[in-house]
Amino acid sequence: MTKLDYLLAIATVITFTLAASVFITLYVKKNASLNIKKIDILEEKDVLTLSLRVLGLNISNAWFISMAFSLSSSSWFIAKLYYPQASTSAFIVSIVVFITCFITVIDIAHYKLAKFEYQFLEYIETIQSCLSTGLSLQQSMKFADEHADRYIKKQSTLLLQRMSMGSDAETSFTPLIERYNCETVRLFAHSVITHTQSQCDLTDMLKSVCKMMALRTLERQQLEAKLSGTKYAAVFSGVLPYALIPLFSYTDPTWFDPLLNDPNGIAFITVALICQLFGFLWLRLSLRVTL
Repeated sequence: MTKLDYLLAIATVITFTLAASVFITLYVKKNASLNIKKIDILEEKDVLTLSLRVLGLNISNAWFISMAFSLSSSSWFIAKLYYPQASTSAFIVSIVVFITCFITVIDIAHYKLAKFEYQFLEYIETIQSCLSTGLSLQQSMKFADEHADRYIKKQSTLLLQRMSMGSDAETSFTPLIERYNCETVRLFAHSVITHTQSQCDLTDMLKSVCKMMALRTLERQQLEAKLSGTKYAAVFSGVLPYALIPLFSYTDPTWFDPLLNDPNGIAFITVALICQLFGFLWLRLSLRVTL
């Protein structure tokens, strides 16, 4: 196959997967519209859906999986283009690219959501303090919005606007929970919704929520501190082999010739990549301890 054939194959795979994802999305939406039911906004979403919403990517899981599959297929064709005999290694590279797409999106979303949840907890504490002084919920939310961190400023302002325009509590919190579906946001929304429906004491409810989430944040920080050694070990073991390649090549250009010229050299490299991939996933799994 020529380079043009490989490029056409890459374009065909990308076009086919994107077209298939469009048809799947339209089919799912069509069936969903036939069976419309009220969705519980307080329900916790799956990891991929939550990650896409946090990053502001309003696409379905099928779209994202299709794009990840397109990138992995493209990497397979590119690897075959430069190394025609390395079919197994090309397959391993495509798997790594496919898994990396998910890991990157989930980890970035996890970092952003944790930061948002921490700042939103301070926002709730400000509201609770204002309520304890006798201010109304609207006045407390306005004061908290004026002193909110810029990271949550946009969401707090939109929430205040929806509440001020007369929307009910559940409708007002729906966009916020769909974007940042974390425990702190869900508890705050549940407290406000319960208050508007039963006129119960919101000050005590928010005080309990703040106390509980503060303890949870402290436990999370302690857990992250205990796992910091494993985190640095994962980064060090993952980056070090590739960082040493330029150093060895600069010191002795023929350093890797025995491995590359050996008939089983590609097999050795493939096994090494598989072991590193599974080791990285294992360390990552041990670091993702949820409270």
